[in-house]
Amino acid sequence: MILMIEKSGGLLPRLEADISRIKSAFGNSADLNIVRLEVSGVRCAVLTLEGMVKSSSLAKMLFEPLMGFEKKNAKPADVLRFLLDESVFSTEQTPISLLSEAEEKLCSGFAVVLVHGCTSGLAISAQGFDKRAVSEPDSEPNVKGTREALSDSLRTSMALIRRRIKSPRLRFELLKAGKISNTELCLVYIDGKAPKRLIARAKKRLEKIKSELILTSGNIIPYLAENGGSFFSGVSTTERPDVLCAKINEGRIGVLIDGVPFAAVCPALFIENFQAVDDYADKPYYATYQRWIRFFAFFISSLLPGLYVASAVYHPEVLSRSLLLNLLASEERTPYPLVAEMFIVIVMFEILREAGIRLPRSIGGAVSIVGGLVIGDAAVTSGLISAPLLIIIGITATSAFVVPSLTPQMSMLRIFNVILGGLTGFFGIALLAAAMLVNACATDSFAVPYTAPLTPFTRRAFGDILTKFSAVRENVGETVEDLNGAEIKKEAEN
Repeated sequence: MILMIEKSGGLLPRLEADISRIKSAFGNSADLNIVRLEVSGVRCAVLTLEGMVKSSSLAKMLFEPLMGFEKKNAKPADVLRFLLDESVFSTEQTPISLLSEAEEKLCSGFAVVLVHGCTSGLAISAQGFDKRAVSEPDSEPNVKGTREALSDSLRTSMALIRRRIKSPRLRFELLKAGKISNTELCLVYIDGKAPKRLIARAKKRLEKIKSELILTSGNIIPYLAENGGSFFSGVSTTERPDVLCAKINEGRIGVLIDGVPFAAVCPALFIENFQAVDDYADKPYYATYQRWIRFFAFFISSLLPGLYVASAVYHPEVLSRSLLLNLLASEERTPYPLVAEMFIVIVMFEILREAGIRLPRSIGGAVSIVGGLVIGDAAVTSGLISAPLLIIIGITATSAFVVPSLTPQMSMLRIFNVILGGLTGFFGIALLAAAMLVNACATDSFAVPYTAPLTPFTRRAFGDILTKFSAVRENVGETVEDLNGAEIKKEAEN
């Protein structure tokens, strides 16, 4: 019988045998701590991983009650009964009977208590690992919104969301992903808002994750999106708890990852890239103006370099005579064709931008600014590039920072437009724009069109796209399944 239990992975009634098996599973790792003690004459052991538990809390809530337990002629069953039924050591304590359960709990910051002579034990929540304090959101700053960002700790992020939605309809469902990392994921949604079909589909996709390690949101987004041919992503990310709460109130699902301060949100819509938290704190007329600025900046960043090249090479008639003469005079002093110049400047800008991101924050901004001024001025003075082209790239680069969530797409569109504009003029740029429009319309994340509510058009949701109505006039209670073209509701009905 003992041999059968050992093969099945169950705990054995021999304490030292279980300790040896756990040591072997962890490869005698140096961070595995084992404390042996006797409780009323019964041999016990408390197993923890160094740095995963708080020693002072563990001593007070576990060791003191254990050493205080006294019973004459106590048997192992008496100690186990005291652990499981007669004591409350922590708000989260779980009986365990399998070796795999003990290993999983140890890696999650639990203390595992084993009793000699018993085939069951107890896992006590005693997490005490270091974590980053709640800080301000770096990638999504605001003026009038909250200053709190999601945390690296999954439980802290869950608490930040619960503080904002004090309703029993808010749901948190824990999952595991990563064959080696065994990372905790948390589905966040509001019961009655998120369609059941959407929840089931998200769970199914997360269960398909085959990655060994889950270290960033990028490890799970490809499985959630499941649309590799799309230029745009049907899953967005946010580090703001208030934005996540607003999204799940619209019937969406958020996915929190333990150790990652970003949440994945699905399904995502293209139009959301141009909305900001401050839009809902400003006057409607100013918020509308700001949104038009973001749309304008997106088109400038994506199209301006290509339009400039196409106009100068193939369509000079669209330029004024004075501008054309200045352009010709500038280009005569440069050794390369206009398309090659544009590529040189674009690559130089991307290098400076990447340096500003990757370097320490204290010097990253200074390097990008000084590098841009020095290199740009030297390039124009030496005649390597023309001054009008440098101005075009400066405007393009500034516009790109207005819509940071679309930076990858704008960077690639900028290059494609320069290539097609240099080869075929406006025709190539128009062809690329049509291809991108078709691709965006074909993107269907979780049976919700990526371009909704623009196409298919939804009149009641259109007021929060190009314009921003007053809060008292906005529709409430609407979810993504109410958008025209959304198939989630039909799937659920079928």
